[in-house]
Amino acid sequence: MHRFPVNKLLRTCGICLFLQTGDIEFWTRPILPAGSQAFALLSLGTATPQKVTLRFSHLGFSSASGYNVTEVFDNKYIGVFKPQNVLSVMVNPSGVFFGKAVALS
Repeated sequence: MHRFPVNKLLRTCGICLFLQTGDIEFWTRPILPAGSQAFALLSLGTATPQKVTLRFSHLGFSSASGYNVTEVFDNKYIGVFKPQNVLSVMVNPSGVFFGKAVALS
């Protein structure tokens, strides 16, 4: 059996940071390159799509240089976001929005 070194960062589980009014959970997990995050907005609702608006600084994103944000499913580039910026996305009922925020240096 071969054993390969695994980066500790890649073994880190995602955590639920909070539940927003409207049954939206916000999950995050560190990814490479260092300082970057994968994140998910999970809808627990079953009625209609919900517009979710979140300030990056409230979500633990703190790099003053900002982040390149991409929607993961379609690999759609959303833009550069700094901690003071607001992200606004639609999340389908019982659906999820997956994004990645790659830290800029």
